[in-house]
Amino acid sequence: MVEDMPYFRQILTTVKDQRHKLTRDWIERVYTMVIEGRYEEEVRRADWTRLNNDQLDGLGKADVVIVEATANSFSTGYLASLAIQSQKPTLILTRGRPLGGTFRTSLSSDFVRNVRYDTKEQLDEAVKSFLQDNDISSKDLRFNFYIDHKIHTYLRWASYKTGKPQSQIVRELLHREIDDGNTH
Repeated sequence: MVEDMPYFRQILTTVKDQRHKLTRDWIERVYTMVIEGRYEEEVRRADWTRLNNDQLDGLGKADVVIVEATANSFSTGYLASLAIQSQKPTLILTRGRPLGGTFRTSLSSDFVRNVRYDTKEQLDEAVKSFLQDNDISSKDLRFNFYIDHKIHTYLRWASYKTGKPQSQIVRELLHREIDDGNTH
């Protein structure tokens, strides 16, 4: 952990320099435990249900996920898999060793980018490039939208009548509402 800290801090610095926000900021707190010799005891006493819920909540709120996977860890792999399964753009970083022969090399998804780095400069460039390529301010956003039966029936009818996808009908209705100045 101590030897990884400069790289963790570099990731945080790059994320903040690119004007992005973290959903979970835990690095310095854990590093302090390590330096003060409290890490092992804190791990034993930790409320793992709460910690895991916090991790899952942070993952759910994230637009992108950055995983530093130099130290092989089940929990890191699990969270990376969840991010990919959730179709979150995911950067998997590994320092100083080739990826060959690892599970990561077999991942084939449009949502995964594997990067091997050796220096903080290479790390900075990898994170910066990933964030720029996945900047949502320049992309259409997707989200789950729950509707009742009445709305579903209308959208199905309107889609049939117009030949337009239901999502396009919803977008057009929202644009019309925005353009008419009916915002609050």
